[in-house]
Amino acid sequence: MIEVFILKIEDPGCFWVIIKGCDTFLDHETEYQKLNIEMNNFYNSVYKDVEKVKPLLLEEGQACVVYCQELKCWCRAVIKSIMSSADHYLAECFLVDFARYVPVKSKNIRVAVEAFMQLPYRAKKFRLYCTKPVTLHIDFCEDNAEIVPAKKWDSAAIQYFQNILKATTQIEAKLCGVEEDIFDVYLYVTIKNEKVCVNDDLVAKNFACYVTPKEKKIDCSEKSTTKSLESSPDKINPALALWPMLLQEKNPEKLEKGVILQRNGLSLHFPSKKISEKIEKIYKEKDCISLKEINKITVATSAYCPRKGGITIYAEPDVQTERLLQFLNPDPLKTDGIHDIQQLQKSKSGILQPSVVLRNKIEPCSFETAPLSVDLKKTLRKNKFLGPNHTESYCWPPIARGCDVVVVSHHGNDPLLYIPPMLTFLHTGGCYKSLPSRNGPLAVIVCPGWKKAQHIFELLEEYGRCSRPLHPMLLIIGLNKEEAQNMKFQRGCEVIITTPHSLLRLLKYHSLLFLRLCHLIFDEVEVLFSEAGEQMLTILDYFKKTIIIEERESAPHQIVAVGAHWSKHIELLTKEFMNDPYIVITAMEEAALYGNVQQVVQLCLDCEKTSTLLRMLEFSPSHAQKTLIFTGSVAEAEIVCKVVESSSIFCLKMHTEIAANFKNVLEQWKKKLSLGSHIVLVLTDDCIPPLAITDATCVIHFSFPGSPKIFGGRLYCMSDNFQSLIEQGTSSEQGNKKAKSILLLTERSACCAVGVLRYLERTDAKIPPELCDFTAGVLEAKEDKKLRRPLCHYFKVSGFCKDKRICPDRHHINPEIDMPRKLTDQTLPTAGYIKIIPFYIMNATNYFGRIIDKHEDLYAALNVEMKEYFKESNNKMSVEKVEKFALYGLYEKAIFHRVQVLEMSPKEENCVFFNVHIKFIDEGRTSDTKNHQLLYLPQRFQNLPPQAVEFIVCRVKPIDNEVEWNPKVTRYIHHKIIGKLHEAKVVLSLGNTVWIDPMVHLTKLSDLKTSVIEYNVRAEILSMGMGTDNPEHIDQLKKLCQEGKMFPLQENTFQTIIPPLTPNRTREDTGGLQGSISDDDKISENNISLQVNKENQKSEVISENSGDHCIKETTQQQQQKSFHPEIKWFQKEDVVILKIRLRNVKDQKCKFFRERVVFSAWVGDKFYLADMDLHANILKEESKCLIKNEEPIITLVKEKKGSWHNLLKKRNPNVSFDFDHWEECEDISPFSNVVCSRKVVNTDMQINEDLDDSSEDSETDSE
Repeated sequence: MIEVFILKIEDPGCFWVIIKGCDTFLDHETEYQKLNIEMNNFYNSVYKDVEKVKPLLLEEGQACVVYCQELKCWCRAVIKSIMSSADHYLAECFLVDFARYVPVKSKNIRVAVEAFMQLPYRAKKFRLYCTKPVTLHIDFCEDNAEIVPAKKWDSAAIQYFQNILKATTQIEAKLCGVEEDIFDVYLYVTIKNEKVCVNDDLVAKNFACYVTPKEKKIDCSEKSTTKSLESSPDKINPALALWPMLLQEKNPEKLEKGVILQRNGLSLHFPSKKISEKIEKIYKEKDCISLKEINKITVATSAYCPRKGGITIYAEPDVQTERLLQFLNPDPLKTDGIHDIQQLQKSKSGILQPSVVLRNKIEPCSFETAPLSVDLKKTLRKNKFLGPNHTESYCWPPIARGCDVVVVSHHGNDPLLYIPPMLTFLHTGGCYKSLPSRNGPLAVIVCPGWKKAQHIFELLEEYGRCSRPLHPMLLIIGLNKEEAQNMKFQRGCEVIITTPHSLLRLLKYHSLLFLRLCHLIFDEVEVLFSEAGEQMLTILDYFKKTIIIEERESAPHQIVAVGAHWSKHIELLTKEFMNDPYIVITAMEEAALYGNVQQVVQLCLDCEKTSTLLRMLEFSPSHAQKTLIFTGSVAEAEIVCKVVESSSIFCLKMHTEIAANFKNVLEQWKKKLSLGSHIVLVLTDDCIPPLAITDATCVIHFSFPGSPKIFGGRLYCMSDNFQSLIEQGTSSEQGNKKAKSILLLTERSACCAVGVLRYLERTDAKIPPELCDFTAGVLEAKEDKKLRRPLCHYFKVSGFCKDKRICPDRHHINPEIDMPRKLTDQTLPTAGYIKIIPFYIMNATNYFGRIIDKHEDLYAALNVEMKEYFKESNNKMSVEKVEKFALYGLYEKAIFHRVQVLEMSPKEENCVFFNVHIKFIDEGRTSDTKNHQLLYLPQRFQNLPPQAVEFIVCRVKPIDNEVEWNPKVTRYIHHKIIGKLHEAKVVLSLGNTVWIDPMVHLTKLSDLKTSVIEYNVRAEILSMGMGTDNPEHIDQLKKLCQEGKMFPLQENTFQTIIPPLTPNRTREDTGGLQGSISDDDKISENNISLQVNKENQKSEVISENSGDHCIKETTQQQQQKSFHPEIKWFQKEDVVILKIRLRNVKDQKCKFFRERVVFSAWVGDKFYLADMDLHANILKEESKCLIKNEEPIITLVKEKKGSWHNLLKKRNPNVSFDFDHWEECEDISPFSNVVCSRKVVNTDMQINEDLDDSSEDSETDSE
């Protein structure tokens, strides 16, 4: 037991004491009194030249002597922090002999003379042994409360602890261990002649709990230990140290060392001469010393032990003598082989030490030391935040200081990398006083898409409550100019979350609102540069010009870029737009790109790897070379080592089975090499952590790395030779010292070839053509394995997939899956006009619904039968046992539906009532319901196939390279079309998906016998400014179909055969087509199909007196078959444009007449002829026919300007309106007897030639 006197109490885990007693081994009070007198005499009167004892420089952690106004004397102290004032500096100092924090003016600080620093610091830092705080945790979800361990001591516990120590007459402590500068003790107090253990008392009162003591751990690597011994520390813990000689700037190796031991609770000081004798004595007695004697010896501290050694020793009954010996050894690498084996065995478990590459030095922070406000920390803990993680601990401090920062991490898409420190900096507010006092944001967060921007906005809404009101705004601006012009900023808005394109649209009309901008944050910066590189550079140029304004010189200006990958664009960002940036990279494979590591990929067969390896080794390097060869197993390492040694290269090997050679290998590797020397080390991946090599010049991956993390760990072994292009230096120096990574790629690692290629594409490496071909074959093989997967959703809705290499879905046609499915006895339509009702809106262009058949609506009949059946209460039988994928009935909103069970809750499977996830097979939507609501469905109601069909509106996609539609567009379209009957033209059908263009909603005007187009879905999307034209959509899908040979006769489906000319065939013979259409022509199933049997349709080329020459030419072809080409037309005010849908034409001829035009051409061995009687007259001299994009284009100049209601006098199924130019010709409708609600046109308009679905079947020979 040691009697102590309490100096200062912070909590039971931290209190300062003075050790009392009269033993010769204890600190004598008289010695400290003598020291105090000598110091005061020296600094008050003895030393007259004050300037010589004043420190030249003040630093945090500096040991000094200060004058304390309160104590009226000079005291030894350690500087904790420094603050500037008007006429002097003010330092907060910790008095190491009195355990007090006092403010001291700089003029009252003196240099600590070595003679006054010989005595240990009088104040010792104690804490209760194995005693941790607890708190009451209330779980509102579970409605219970329990006492759980806590991070901090409760105020009631601290008060109780203080009251006990105030009421006691004697305080004693039993030393149990030491961790760095803190003594762990059992504390005993005497109250009313009764001795009480404070540890037990706090636990009994539920203020604390006992925890099991941790085993000794040595957390100092070779690198950190060496550094701590060779360099002076930056910071000092005020109580370090019974012996403060470490604070002097002297080499510890040149000083006399000493050790303090505790025996029976007493401080034992052994001079360095006695250390070896004491250790030798322990060695001699090691075989016979008792555990009881060992327990009495605990290590307190060492005069020169590194502060950050992380050594914890507890006097438990199983303590071994080796613990003491290991502690006495200041260098953990100089122990016996046991330590090395333990490290290697630990590394075998796959635990790699986290690595980081920094441009500027950063001290990592913990949650307690993180530069965050108290309220923000509370909110983070409330949300069960487990950080800061490895990356956050390094990037938070510089961001919170307002510095330019680049962060590259595997978790680079996490906004919490920058939001907490940014909020803390914005919370200060004082640094923005020099900015103009007007409305405008201080920070702009630029995101790659609206979805990420929405997520960040929600986080700011939540965590922003912990700071002053910032009023964040989410701004996604469309293509409409009015939207950007009329945008109103919320008053007091200081943070804007947006996208690059939206920000530029705002800057165009509201540039003055961004004059206060100080912080520019780029989220997923590599994605921003790859998808909007031009916009990003424009934004950066604007920010650069804004911050150089004279009025903003004192205001902060910060750029933060966070991402998952390093790129050349980020390099440009740091060089051109950042000021001395902090770069934090925790993804080591990305750090290699930053460090400009030369990447070499060598393709070879697995049986040729050894010979390839020898070819890659440099036998006579111009500079000293250190090469690491990584193998996949111990046996492989042994083989490679023998092969390299046989080539006369000095080779070392290291793996877990030869841990005894650990020290020798490391010593050989660390030796300084002469010019032209080459050393090779063959090792396995589990040796990376214990070896901690960072100075390799070349890494050879003999075995393929199992993951990007392992690959990065290997590359980190060259981190000392990383040479970023951001740093200044000559190219010749960089070229000579450039680190190199050589990857041997064989057929066994074929599955990883795609990832290797993607990585190399981001480097300056020369990519072998063989690798590209090999990767193409791998991708093709992967696509073949995905034939049973669904067709890629993004390819379906937009015609492209951003990255097929990583997309899990199929990008090829599989005829077995993609054949249009049957709704009844017939398959889905592949062409023509249909009526649809959308029931489930997935997004703005993707819906599920039903096709309505007027002739025979089997679903309507089924619905009536189900309603009649379930009217009988006896038939409403709930299902007793629910089976997955089975069909059941469900009553919802007065309608009986057919549903299929998709999932059942596994936790509630055996309960009476549980949730099931179902799909409405006739509407396409999904939902959750209870099992007892499912009704037994008779088999006759299950025979009809599911009626839900997927519809996709074509030729429109989201703006700004987005892959998903903005929710406000989807909401608008949902309210517009849900449950309404629409007319649509089928473009393509695959599986259960139908592509439609256009899709319109009609309103019938019965009195006028006509219909009005109320809206066009595609036009409505475009009008919102959130969609843009996508002309390649259908072309890409049809190309896919052709590659999959789904429609081998597709080329012929748009052509109708024209029979040879005969003199007795007249124009009247073509009246059959016109007669088949009623005068009251409406958009319906009847006139969509045109009630025409296409196989019986025939038409002739009509001659006129003025066209004798044409007849003469065509009669030469009477014995041959002639085909009518497909023709698309649209008009302008003065001309009509005809597109002849033929390619590679030969001998094309076009004859113009006042009321007629005749076109003929050859394509291969087929002859095409089109003789068209025009609806109105043209100027034949000014009309012309040209070839554009390999297709004939005919331009007819109107005799009178105005709108043509039709192109031809009579209908022709091969002539149709060009919907691609519908918006240019709003007054022309493709539907018969239909008028547009915006511009009313002549209701007598005939568009029979526009209904080209009758021509999209097949060719027929002429008679």
